Amino acid sequence: MRNSFRTNVEFAAQIIVAIAVVTVAGVLIKRMVFPAQPRPSRVAHISAGERLGLPDVDWKLNRKSLVFFLNKDCRYCTSSAPFYRQLTDEASKQNVRLLAVLPNSAEEAKAYVQSIKLPIDDIRTGPLASYKIAGTPTLLFVNSSGIVERVWFGDASGRENEIRESFLTFVTNPLD
Repeated sequence: MRNSFRTNVEFAAQIIVAIAVVTVAGVLIKRMVFPAQPRPSRVAHISAGERLGLPDVDWKLNRKSLVFFLNKDCRYCTSSAPFYRQLTDEASKQNVRLLAVLPNSAEEAKAYVQSIKLPIDDIRTGPLASYKIAGTPTLLFVNSSGIVERVWFGDASGRENEIRESFLTFVTNPLD
């Protein structure tokens, strides 16, 4: 009787191991044969050449605008702030209008922009998806017609020179 019980337990263990091996093999084969497809973003990404639809913004007010899409809860927005301050200093010298758009309340947006010491001309609030912004931080270089000329997305760390050069090219281009 004891031997029979031991045999049954060994048999059950072998079945469990076999099922586990078949399951793992099936998952691996499925991933190799049918690789995971990237999920399309529910938010379309704005790109160069598109018009930025910020209500009540007169793009002709300045010949060029630098628009920051930020979020007070975004660690990359905060970590990129020192570079953004340098960029806003250069923008001010070039008569570039500075705007910020945040998904937070008006009070939170203003407090956040002040806390990271960005000298912004105009702070707006609203859902970023309505401007085709998928994430923060996003910088847009916008011409006097409201057309996006350049898009920068994500943490600026390690890309400061590239962004600065692109910005300088943007501000020195002839008027549109």
